[in-house]
Amino acid sequence: MVSLGTKLTRLRKKKGYTQQEVADLLNISQPAYHKWETHLAKPAVENLLKISEVYEIDLNDLLEEVPTFNITNNDCSIQNIGNPHSNFYAESPELINGILKNQDAITNLLSVQNKLIETLIDKIKK
Repeated sequence: MVSLGTKLTRLRKKKGYTQQEVADLLNISQPAYHKWETHLAKPAVENLLKISEVYEIDLNDLLEEVPTFNITNNDCSIQNIGNPHSNFYAESPELINGILKNQDAITNLLSVQNKLIETLIDKIKK
């Protein structure tokens, strides 16, 4: 299994970037990025999204060895299924808050989408 830090190193080298260049693209310090590559720290959800954009890689591909998340009945239980050696800090409050914020944003977008569809249906009927 390839760790997130190892993936970051490989992706950076494949693109021909230095750690400083990637850090600049992510608006973070080079030492912070270095800590991610060397498993001394874990990026927050927002930074994971930026990383996937910088390296032009799907977020799922970037995190494929990272734990799966089960959020049910307002219980934010996180399970590390099938990967006992995960290098991703799954119980990070920032991660959980980021996931919950994204869930709220998706819910709001779906609500707006439903209203637009209803409006279009009403216009078609007239």
